[in-house]
Amino acid sequence: MLSRSSLLKNSSLSALLIGGAMLLSPLSHAVDYGYQFLRQGTTYQDRYAGQAWWRPEVSGGTPHIKIVLSEQRAYFYKGGRLAGVSPVSTGMPGHRTPTGNFRISEKKYSHRSNLYGHYVSRTGYVLRSNVDVRRHRRPPGAVFRGASMDFMMRINGPITMHAGRVPGYPASHGCIRLPWHMAKIFYQNATVGTRVTVVH
Repeated sequence: MLSRSSLLKNSSLSALLIGGAMLLSPLSHAVDYGYQFLRQGTTYQDRYAGQAWWRPEVSGGTPHIKIVLSEQRAYFYKGGRLAGVSPVSTGMPGHRTPTGNFRISEKKYSHRSNLYGHYVSRTGYVLRSNVDVRRHRRPPGAVFRGASMDFMMRINGPITMHAGRVPGYPASHGCIRLPWHMAKIFYQNATVGTRVTVVH
């Protein structure tokens, strides 16, 4: 029979091993900078590792962003030289991202949607998630909390580029979502007036 101290040591060792296994498991990595994503047993990082990159040595020249809907990718150019590539998630069926030539008309480091988000209680408890304020009635006593849109860059009325969930297919309400770290880089390197081309 094991002594109490031996049992305690074994329990502590087991807890440590379980904790380490959780840190190394695929589930622990199923996070895209705050946005949960796990689909068909494959993490975001596993599916898109290497698809996002940035070349800081490319400097100078006029910035230009190109969004290719069929590829679900964004390309950032400086003076005609490719500086970076990022996966994106554009508008889902019924909310297609418009194609054409646009320019960034507004930039905002921290922004929240005034159309999409959650109804929460005054203590912060989510009463109804993923709402569209134009279609979903607000519960009594609830307040609207708009969805986070960090590193927002407006290109066409309500259509913006911003940090958000990027599952590998069109899933937005028309905006162009980028992984958080790439949204930050694009934001830092683009200016108001930067040309944005959206093509099929």
